[in-house]
Amino acid sequence: MIAYNIISALPQITALFVRVNWKSVALPLIWFGIIVLTLYIEGQTADLIAIWFAPSALTALIMSFFKLSLKWQLAAFVGMTLVGLLISFFVIRPIMEKRYRIERTNVDGLTGKIAFVEEDIDNDAPSGVVRINGQLWTARMEEADLSVAKGAWVEIVRVDGNKLICRPKT
Repeated sequence: MIAYNIISALPQITALFVRVNWKSVALPLIWFGIIVLTLYIEGQTADLIAIWFAPSALTALIMSFFKLSLKWQLAAFVGMTLVGLLISFFVIRPIMEKRYRIERTNVDGLTGKIAFVEEDIDNDAPSGVVRINGQLWTARMEEADLSVAKGAWVEIVRVDGNKLICRPKT
């Protein structure tokens, strides 16, 4: 009996689904979903990448309410997203990098600093010790044929393992 009622109601149910314009229902839901998803992703990363999809999807959502075609909605979405990404990379990021410079610390912060030679640096011997920030470090010269005497100053070029690679301070 129940199966008969369901089967007899199928033509009416399918007629209801056919009458609904699914494009006008689904597109706004899709654009809204993109807005929510991109705002969530941006909230998790804060890299100014996903944020530019949200206003683009909002524009496409508004266009879908005015029954503009999918082509125009996609064109607006892609165009606004590209403009937003370009603004992000070429305008906003440089401003943020200037404002929020990352201070190098520990070993990364030694590059470019000046150190005092405590023991002659000679790559042939291999010997050499420098003092920087109150710490003693094994040191080698950047150029193999150079050596520096005790009491001189050197500039740190890079850190190689536990050795500082230096050049004479000019």
